[in-house]
Amino acid sequence: MVWLWLGPLATWSVWNILLGVFFSFLAWVGIALLCEDWDKFVEFKNEVFKGKDIQYVVFFNSRNIHRKKVEDLILAYRFFCDNIGEEAAKKCALIMHTQVVDQNGTDLAAVKEALCDPSYVNVFFSAERLNTAQMNLLYNLADVTVLPSANEGWGLSLTESMMAGTMIIANVTGGMQDQMRFSKDGKWAELTKDFPSNHRGTIKECGEWAVPVFPSNLSIVGSPQTPYIFDDRCSPEDLALTIEKVYNMTPEEREAKGEAGRKWVLSEEAMMTATNMGKNVIAAIDETFEKFQPRGKYDLIKVGSLDKNYIKHKLSKYSYE
Repeated sequence: MVWLWLGPLATWSVWNILLGVFFSFLAWVGIALLCEDWDKFVEFKNEVFKGKDIQYVVFFNSRNIHRKKVEDLILAYRFFCDNIGEEAAKKCALIMHTQVVDQNGTDLAAVKEALCDPSYVNVFFSAERLNTAQMNLLYNLADVTVLPSANEGWGLSLTESMMAGTMIIANVTGGMQDQMRFSKDGKWAELTKDFPSNHRGTIKECGEWAVPVFPSNLSIVGSPQTPYIFDDRCSPEDLALTIEKVYNMTPEEREAKGEAGRKWVLSEEAMMTATNMGKNVIAAIDETFEKFQPRGKYDLIKVGSLDKNYIKHKLSKYSYE
């Protein structure tokens, strides 16, 4: 009705009246859509929490496999609940969108039963396949998304969380470090062969949307396909304190920090949007074709002439210069 009134008020012309009606219709549609989305959100929230009054939500969205440290997250959440007290914990929840039982992981229902007193430790499983709109509701339902993986190439759920304007907590390892934007003197820290990871906590400064958990144990694991890789494990106690740190923020603080993450992940610096990643892939393909030189039909190699494949760069006492 506001637009309908302001249109005719300007000149009383037929054109402005039509414009006023048109913009009134757009405003009405927008409000209706917002109300419809909000109703869906409230309905979804009630369905997830089964009517409980939940005010702080920790969200996990990934596979139930050993390297994701899903069991450690449940234990950390139990520690968090004990830290804040039973009455406060009753209004908190951990939502885990994952397989409850997986041969590559564990039986999370059994872990929950062993570690979580249901009278005050709320752990909810979401095991069904959800569409994009439903996943967006889950990310918006959360106050923070947690990924405690011991080794992780990227950690897509963190990117999705930031796209939804939700804060992230992550173990400092692998590609998750890029999403936390560790920096020195305001400049995004560059990982090199002599500084391949910040897992030792050399750099503390990071994006305000992220709360890092630094590993308490560094080891080497591997498989025939990947003979060696760092396995950086954070302790459940440290993870619990990080969850509590976000809990102690005001809702306004969490919202502002989450919005900062969304703004950054959409930025040209981050280059994490589908458009930017598509451009990078196309540029890499073009460069490959430009520089490609086919190999000869045969390579003659003298037996015993190849150098041993020793790792020659630094493996410990990392520094950032």
